[in-house]
Amino acid sequence: MPPDAPSPSDTDKFAIEASAVALTWSGDDRNVWFVTAEGSLGYFEPRSPWSSTVFPQVPVPAGRADSIVAWPGHGVWTFVTGQSDSAFVRCDRDGIYQTHTLSGRTECRSLAFAQDERGHTQIVAPLADWNSLAFFDLGSGISQSQGYSTNLYGIAVAEQDPTRCWLSSPEGMSLVTYDMTTGRFSTPINVGAEPGDLAISPAGDVVWVATTENRIYKYAVEDKRFSRIDIPAPAHRLLASADGTLWFASVAGDAIGYVLPGTATAVTIPTGQRSRPSGLAVSGDSRLWAALSGEKALQGVSRYRLAVESGDRQTAVVGQRFAEPLVVKALQLDGTPVGRQRIKFTVEGGSAVFENGRPTETRNTGTGGDKLGVATSSLLKAVKEGPCVVTAVWNETDAVASFTHLDITPEPGVADRVRYVSGAGQAVHAGKSFDSPLTVIVEDADGNPLEGVETTFEIRGERMAAFPGGADTAKVPSTADGSATSPVLTAGDTAGTFSVKVWVADTSVSLLLDLTVN
Repeated sequence: MPPDAPSPSDTDKFAIEASAVALTWSGDDRNVWFVTAEGSLGYFEPRSPWSSTVFPQVPVPAGRADSIVAWPGHGVWTFVTGQSDSAFVRCDRDGIYQTHTLSGRTECRSLAFAQDERGHTQIVAPLADWNSLAFFDLGSGISQSQGYSTNLYGIAVAEQDPTRCWLSSPEGMSLVTYDMTTGRFSTPINVGAEPGDLAISPAGDVVWVATTENRIYKYAVEDKRFSRIDIPAPAHRLLASADGTLWFASVAGDAIGYVLPGTATAVTIPTGQRSRPSGLAVSGDSRLWAALSGEKALQGVSRYRLAVESGDRQTAVVGQRFAEPLVVKALQLDGTPVGRQRIKFTVEGGSAVFENGRPTETRNTGTGGDKLGVATSSLLKAVKEGPCVVTAVWNETDAVASFTHLDITPEPGVADRVRYVSGAGQAVHAGKSFDSPLTVIVEDADGNPLEGVETTFEIRGERMAAFPGGADTAKVPSTADGSATSPVLTAGDTAGTFSVKVWVADTSVSLLLDLTVN
């Protein structure tokens, strides 16, 4: 996962009664509506007690649906492709369907609202098999555009430019616009790849294009230029939110993702193996919802995120404090830091405590400069050995960040014995230095090596040998692996065998290591 991606713990999954393929938000009843691949419509109430309802298809013709839109004051609509005909289908809050049939069968991937030359709102449906557009007007019913040269697939209409429809043509590998006032298609704009679903910014200055490849294209309308954004798997649905963020769903990648304004990098959020996210919608509280067609569930993603800034990947000894505090930053999804927010840090499993002596503490995010949006914990004191996991929760939202690479090592034991490693049994001529030093390991009662324990090497035998400076005793600390190594030992002028005693104060075992002078 790329940096600053929200973790899966930032999200919530809610079971629904069907496998949804597309979503829309209805401001009339403040519910997230969905459509199944078979054309059944239903809704999810995104508030406690979190319930969902699916309405039977009857009398809707059996077929396939891929799209859904909510028409303020006029219900929720989809387009169903049947065995021999097709239809615009409406459903209201009571589950009552109305069907408006086209004579003939054609696929339709997406729907959008546009306005004609009179300012009347219409539903616009790209008809893939007929290479044309179908319009549904509440007053006059269904009409169609002239034919286009290649097939039509995705559609997007900007709020600020409601008479211009942006369309994708996979066969033509291009974008094309349709003018609702003149009834004409524009000259195609070559994409250089097979385009699919579209999204457009509210102002109409940016068109986002999904492709069959692992990339999304951003088309700057004024500059007439494309820029490419690589993603791990092809995007299935696109949605441009009001703040300029592009959201996408990837069925093949089992992930949803986003591209923040002003960036050229996509961030992905895994939704779980075989979850198959297939639709996106933003609810009235600016929360994003994704349909997980593989799980019969909806997943809500917070519009806020809590990013770990520093403090992870530390180690401390039981009874000691970690060297650095834990630092997080509260952000909106567009990267704006948020000050004066309460962040609750919680240690899981009682492995450590904060300076207040408790496993939890609450800190506020800063309000200015480089501290804006930043919350810093006190230093943790290690309590018991093992992994130490700390969770930071943004109290005013449902954003979460986790510190999962903190480790606590056991408190050093008491030295109990020294164990021989090497150096004994050597023989040299008088006045010569022995080839190898003497090495032992200092251990506690359980056999664990100990670091930093003072170890004494003492020569037994007058004038038999000496350490540097003519000393007959040397004291050295044990290293990280518990080993203690003597200084260079030089033979004296008297032939014979002598011993070096090695011990640690207050331990139960000392060693006598023999060496020979020829």
